[in-house]
Amino acid sequence: MPFIRPISGTLRLSALVGALLLGCGGAPSPPSPSGEPREDTTAPRAFSSARAWSHLEALSALGPRVSGSSGARDARRYITRQLEAAGLPVEEIETPREIEGVGSMEWSHVATQIEGRSPELFVLLAPYDTGYFEEFSFLGVNDGASGAALLLELARVLAPRDLPYTTRLVFVDGEGRLGRGGSDLEDRRWLGSQALAETMEQEGLLRSIRLLLAVNRVCDAEIRIARDLGSHRHHREEFWKAAAALGRVDAFPPGQGFESVQASHRAFAERGVRPVVAIVDTAFGGDAPPGLYADTEEDAIVHCAPESLEAVGSVTLRALETIGRRLAKIDRFSQSPLADLETAPESSDTLRSGETPAAP
Repeated sequence: MPFIRPISGTLRLSALVGALLLGCGGAPSPPSPSGEPREDTTAPRAFSSARAWSHLEALSALGPRVSGSSGARDARRYITRQLEAAGLPVEEIETPREIEGVGSMEWSHVATQIEGRSPELFVLLAPYDTGYFEEFSFLGVNDGASGAALLLELARVLAPRDLPYTTRLVFVDGEGRLGRGGSDLEDRRWLGSQALAETMEQEGLLRSIRLLLAVNRVCDAEIRIARDLGSHRHHREEFWKAAAALGRVDAFPPGQGFESVQASHRAFAERGVRPVVAIVDTAFGGDAPPGLYADTEEDAIVHCAPESLEAVGSVTLRALETIGRRLAKIDRFSQSPLADLETAPESSDTLRSGETPAAP
């Protein structure tokens, strides 16, 4: 069974019609006969921090989104509506599993797909749920909502583009702290991405992944993205190059040291997917990791900023473009009749599942 339905011509048309209705955040076209500005559909859509921030506010207003709760269901409904408004297909992926010491659990992921020139995959992941804490009501604005808000805006921007690789965006359930069971179970996280990775492996999709990007904790007002030791070196560094080119070095400091980041990408790396990248701020509030506000009642929108979403969103778009162009160039070279007679381009950029990654 395929992971997600292909986009039909009708949906492509819907995306174009939706673009006229929704606007793009870029330079306006001449006014329509009614006097309202019209979107320039010939120009690439720009990342809009205002749109991303509105998604963050909407998800935050739902309150806790603990997996299996009404809050999580409401979050899925919101995400689905926004994707459909962008003219994209939506599928809900159920991944039931037996968890030792807990019992049967099921996670509901929301996925969409944008067809590219190649059927091979760029996969973008972000959690939408919140962890559970018995002592207080955890809103999970930075940890749980920020990556989803950013992915929703990326979906709108990417939807009409001619992409080199088919791009799947998955809003992952079951990433927050389990918060129940014995002390050895309370702090378990990332169960949803583990189930998702297992499902994709069973469907034979993991070897199709050319890039897997996991984003979370990206709205801290004092944002500093960690340089993940477990991320693919060349792909990871494209984000820092993009930040330098765009003047976003505050969010992606050039001298940032390496860290072992815990995020959704690890479940895929453990199954042999090598081209993974994590974009995560590991110190919420600017203190040493995990930060002053992490896993507390202070994970609230008051400590977040739209400028942080703007920085990460614009850098991510630039990095995705650069990585896509480079991989497509390598693919063209490898398919050339002269490829066997010449020295291939740097091969570390074409790593597939099961191959050995370059050292960080």
